[in-house]
Amino acid sequence: MNDKSKQTTQKLRGGYYTPIKIAAFLTSWVTSDKSIKSILEPSAGDGIFIDTLKSIEHDIKVTAIEILEEEADKIVAKTKGFSDFEIIHADFYDFYEDFRYKKLNGEINEYDAILGNPPYIRYQYLTEEQRDFQSDILENNGIKPNKLINAWMAFTVASIEMIKRGGKIGFVLPTDLLQVSYAKQLRDYLFDSLSSLTVITFNGLVFENIQQDVVLILGEKGHFKSKENSTHNLRVINLKDVEELKEDILDVPFDQYTSYSSDKWTKFYLSRGERNFYEEEFSNHMEGFNDFAKGEIGVTTGNNEFFVVNDQLVNDYKLKKYARPLLGRSVEVKGVFYRNEDLETNIVAGQKVWILDFNGQRLSNMAKKYIDYGVQNKENEGYKLSLRKRWYDIPSIWVPDAFLLRRIGSFPRIVKNEIQATSTDTFHRIKFHEKVNVSKFLFLMYSTPTLLSFELEGRLFGGGALEILPGDLKNVKLPIVDDRLDYDTLVQELDEKFRSGENITEISQWVNNKIKDHSSLSNEQIDLTFSMWQTLNRRRTKK
Repeated sequence: MNDKSKQTTQKLRGGYYTPIKIAAFLTSWVTSDKSIKSILEPSAGDGIFIDTLKSIEHDIKVTAIEILEEEADKIVAKTKGFSDFEIIHADFYDFYEDFRYKKLNGEINEYDAILGNPPYIRYQYLTEEQRDFQSDILENNGIKPNKLINAWMAFTVASIEMIKRGGKIGFVLPTDLLQVSYAKQLRDYLFDSLSSLTVITFNGLVFENIQQDVVLILGEKGHFKSKENSTHNLRVINLKDVEELKEDILDVPFDQYTSYSSDKWTKFYLSRGERNFYEEEFSNHMEGFNDFAKGEIGVTTGNNEFFVVNDQLVNDYKLKKYARPLLGRSVEVKGVFYRNEDLETNIVAGQKVWILDFNGQRLSNMAKKYIDYGVQNKENEGYKLSLRKRWYDIPSIWVPDAFLLRRIGSFPRIVKNEIQATSTDTFHRIKFHEKVNVSKFLFLMYSTPTLLSFELEGRLFGGGALEILPGDLKNVKLPIVDDRLDYDTLVQELDEKFRSGENITEISQWVNNKIKDHSSLSNEQIDLTFSMWQTLNRRRTKK
């Protein structure tokens, strides 16, 4: 847990001030509609949006909320002599509750527009009162609260609630909006609430001194009578940097949807033509991962420190008869096969290559000694261990045909099991269906159509890691390819390429070239998947 007392005031406030070019662009877009007469800025910060609003020629009543008294005083000084600016020193959550109460009692109307850059405050840094307010905001709008949700999400939902039908929102948000799991509810809320939504992304960082990618959202609240049969305009505009942020970029046409159920919006980093290809043609040339195999999570030991061990501990306690080969977090896998020579290499390196399987076995004196050692050190007191009849019996230890790494770095790792190993939940355990050509499966996993589907269907985490869960595998696709290739030989070559350190770009191009003229995808479409995968992969890994 991060210690709140050690965090900077800026971080706890969540304030990272907006570049002037972004503030000016959003302000210009919002105020280009002369019917806009009232604007709310829910987290005014240093007043950059106030600066841009001061130059607007027509009359607009601006209400700005700022939690820090020092910053609020600065904005008051900035707006001295401007009668249309009301600066309120308050917590936005308190302001929202007061607004909602007055609205229900007919004492106040919604705003014509909302403009700003909401704070990025993690749940653990909110006060108990703020957490309660945040939960109220989300629940009031049909969103289930949880402890992953950052303050920016609640600010966005509350702001949309406070806009009139036909009103506008111009916000700066983190790229989490497009991809992380906890923001899916917000993506659905935006789609259901806004009749038009423009998302602007940047290839590079646009804020100084912080490693936070951002997007801009420009939305108009709909007059929907029902969610069904309603047309939504949605577009994503990808820019190199803020220098390209000019009015004419909004000439890009919208895509129109009546529904949009995608778990992620990562595909909007692609061009319109690429998205159309992926959504309309791609699946016609692909087979599902689950048509070849079933994936399940690896072994949950309940205490890896006790059950996942290196060779020295096995020898010290004479536990060889209980030790099964294992793929765990620390184990090195070089190729697409896990073989005895790989195991020996990891043993020599001191890696934890064994899992202790005491299930249903009589215990030797040394095994009892090791288990007693665990009790003395309270290794048996975990919740999962307390549910077992014998705390040291691990359920569901079985040997899979292959392993799939759960967290993806540069590319997915699929490893065929050739030594009767099992794995911790760092890897998923893969069981192939009967009569599946395993060599063909392994080979096609490194084609760019498959790599592309991983990028689009995985779940992105901080630092660019991409997570695949067993339930996500239903969306992972492999290209339909005939059986006229010698897959047994090709997969051996593939293994050698990985072991020799060849990079994934070269390997994927090699695989692509082999399957061209054997796939129902045209050669041009295969090349297109390479380009699309490169776009998404480089963006995620920042290469």
